[in-house]
Amino acid sequence: MSNLRIVFEITKWEFSRWFKLKDQLVTLVVSCGMGFLVWGGTALLNRSDQDPVTLPVLNSHLLPFTRPEGSRLVFKPVSADSEQILREAVGRREFDGLLILSSIDTADLVVSRQPVWKHELEQILTQARLQSKIRSMGVTPDQVADAFRPFSVNVVFHENAKRPAGTGEKIAAGIIIGLMLLGVFVSFAYQFVTITGEKQLRVTEQIISAVSPQQWVDGKILGLSAFAFLSTMTYVVSILIFVGISGLFGKGLEIPVEVTNPLIIVALVLLGAAGYLFWNTFFAALAATINDPNTSARGSMILLPVTATVLAGLLALKNPDSLITQVLAVFPPTAPAALSARLVLTETSTWEVLAAYLLLLVSIWLMRTVAGKVFHLGVLMYGKEPSFKELVRWIRET
Repeated sequence: MSNLRIVFEITKWEFSRWFKLKDQLVTLVVSCGMGFLVWGGTALLNRSDQDPVTLPVLNSHLLPFTRPEGSRLVFKPVSADSEQILREAVGRREFDGLLILSSIDTADLVVSRQPVWKHELEQILTQARLQSKIRSMGVTPDQVADAFRPFSVNVVFHENAKRPAGTGEKIAAGIIIGLMLLGVFVSFAYQFVTITGEKQLRVTEQIISAVSPQQWVDGKILGLSAFAFLSTMTYVVSILIFVGISGLFGKGLEIPVEVTNPLIIVALVLLGAAGYLFWNTFFAALAATINDPNTSARGSMILLPVTATVLAGLLALKNPDSLITQVLAVFPPTAPAALSARLVLTETSTWEVLAAYLLLLVSIWLMRTVAGKVFHLGVLMYGKEPSFKELVRWIRET
């Protein structure tokens, strides 16, 4: 059997071992349910928030005000001698509340339950008080509005400039980085379970007698990377379903135009796949040196890819055009996160994308070779974890 055929069979076995179509379908069904629950619940809450609120007003002459257009608050001026009757009516919930003005500055609000519309009422009364104070000083509202009018600076972009990233683009970039981070966690968990489990069960000698360590580790890297990638794609589809359901309830969350560009989609998919391959080579080598994952301190090295991904993502979201972000966008450990953010948020030159891919591929190949050498000796070592000095010596000697 050829080398590629052996690697393919190991890849297929590792992938099939963890990837279950039923689990992916359940994830999609749950995302549909969550979408209807969130957006349906939000729609019901918004509908209840639009119900009119009826408020009788005592002493309305102390602070004249009008109901703003579109407000759900309905005010009914009433005579002062009806206060007790109105209080009893509020207790029976015939009215939502009773507003009793004491002066231009204070008022009592009698209610029978928590007034969720209190802030809206305060805004109306504050605006009425402001207008009353202005009139008492002999200043017209137009003069006050003109005095407080902010200075306006009109930003004119050059005809060749790219439109600055908006909130939608930043949210999309953040989601993409989060999905990559999720894939890293998935890769880490399953790579450690697979390699350390086989090592503890002492089945490695039998497997190595049938295939070479490099073939074995190559198959694991490819199989688990494919599993992490397809699991991430399931979450991508879940997000799209969630966004689609939002439109059914009138919310209409929009996907930024940049993310719908076919070239950018292809670039993001390739970056995600390359990123998973890169970190899986690291995880495979690391897991082969661990004797017991429950007690080993090396499990904390998951912080390396997590820190690299989060740091690159945060810097890219804050300033995608800074020099350090551009460097991180071509540096292999951070390229998947930083370059993905730059593709969505700003203009990215072709040479930068090509350089990032080239360096990633070279790094993956080199790390895959190193992982094979470490795996060769580390997976057969029991009882004592090799030091990093010993690992370097192994790589040199093999």
